Amino acid sequence: MTLVEWIAVCEHLRAVADETEVEHPYPLLDPVRPDLADLFRTWADEPEGEGTSFAFRARFGAVWFFALPCDDEEIEFSLWPEDVLDGAGAAAVLRFLREVATAGRRRALLTGEVVRYDPAMATLISHDPETGLTSHI
Repeated sequence: MTLVEWIAVCEHLRAVADETEVEHPYPLLDPVRPDLADLFRTWADEPEGEGTSFAFRARFGAVWFFALPCDDEEIEFSLWPEDVLDGAGAAAVLRFLREVATAGRRRALLTGEVVRYDPAMATLISHDPETGLTSHI
């Protein structure tokens, strides 16, 4: 995805999540609720490259999802599996995947490792916004 697409996904998550939080080291941006386009562009323009980062978190139900910006075309979200304690937690994960897929207009995948996506990687859950199909292993 492009930087513009990631900005749109995070703006969508900010609008639909139960709660969001942002932390960043950029003094010229609002410390609590920065404009996400400004945040992403400031991060992407940092001379240190990936050495500087920010935190974007979105809560769905009791489950927090943490954005991990890898580069300006890939952002990975992580969650703590121990936060998914029951059916409501599983529903929150599915809701999050649907929202990311819908906003990004492509499949959202939940994998078992914190690694860059590889087509050969086992997918635990996926949601395809074109078909509306959610599948799992």
